[in-house]
Amino acid sequence: MPCVYSIYAHSLIAWTSPDSEMANQGMVILQMGDNHDNENHEALPQPPPSLAQAIAALIADRNEQTELMRQLVQANVGRGRQAPPPPVETDYVGFLATQPPLFHKADDPLEADAWIRTIEDKFGILNCTERDKAAFAAQQLRGPAKIWWVNHKALLPAGTHLTWDEFVAAFKAHHIPTSLMRRKMAEFLALKQGNNTILQYAQTFNQLS
Repeated sequence: MPCVYSIYAHSLIAWTSPDSEMANQGMVILQMGDNHDNENHEALPQPPPSLAQAIAALIADRNEQTELMRQLVQANVGRGRQAPPPPVETDYVGFLATQPPLFHKADDPLEADAWIRTIEDKFGILNCTERDKAAFAAQQLRGPAKIWWVNHKALLPAGTHLTWDEFVAAFKAHHIPTSLMRRKMAEFLALKQGNNTILQYAQTFNQLS
């Protein structure tokens, strides 16, 4: 409709005003009116999306959320497959925290054997290297036992570090002689209750076993 009005008005102005200047002014006015009509036409609100467009938008949003969840799951799975960090090695302070007993000397070889077993039990709940076990146990020696250890190390090549098994073998060879162990074995095999109570018999049995 605005175009029809524009053509009609242009013709009317050209007929009523032969003067070209007047005609041009009329054209300017009409063009301004046409522009105003176009602006009003562009300002009209956009029509709402169709049902198909709305469904497509929902599907796209759902797919985006699904992809995000998949990436999160993969990230968590990858993190779970990582190997756990290695356990921290126990230092001497950690060993002392278990309150290991000291060893001075043994009037009975079974006392030395009991000390070795107690120290070994402590190591069972710690994470110590075999060399650290020997070094930590040696720090618990006192008196005659310490003197023996110093002399024993002096006989070894410089820079030698004993393992736990080597320490135990050397300790038992000095503090638990084979001859004494044989005598204790004979006592164990000949053990009888006799006049002892059952409790006394059990205590003697445990000491010799």
